[in-house]
Amino acid sequence: MASKGKKAFHESKAKQKQAKKRRVLFSKRVSRTDVLKRLAIPTECLAFLPRFCGGHALELSVRDENGHCWTFVCSIRKTGAYQKPVLQQGWREFVLAKCLHVGDRVTFYEQESEDGIKIFGSILPRSRYGIEIEKTMRPLTARPC
Repeated sequence: MASKGKKAFHESKAKQKQAKKRRVLFSKRVSRTDVLKRLAIPTECLAFLPRFCGGHALELSVRDENGHCWTFVCSIRKTGAYQKPVLQQGWREFVLAKCLHVGDRVTFYEQESEDGIKIFGSILPRSRYGIEIEKTMRPLTARPC
């Protein structure tokens, strides 16, 4: 019995450690456009994404809560003052696989991994992105995915 309690304690500590290294970039209820076409993301999140380096699109590798890796293309407008970032390519496949519906919540976060990149003798943490979904309650008459 004592070993089960000890194991639960260590698992709890590991989850707390993981949560400390996680930064939520945004969380939102998905709209009809988010489900049918692309996910609009807040412009403020661009500061936490890799640089576009003069381009208007970049690939992001994102892990879901089950550890599955998804590749999304994040793009911004080519012209104009407002960049309006969106996740496009790869997003619809994610929506269909997760059976997302209008009103479900999507949380996108940045998390440091335990491994890192060694540069000139220093180990820099490697950031990776994660995504979680929270389904809303639907009436029994709602059609399934």
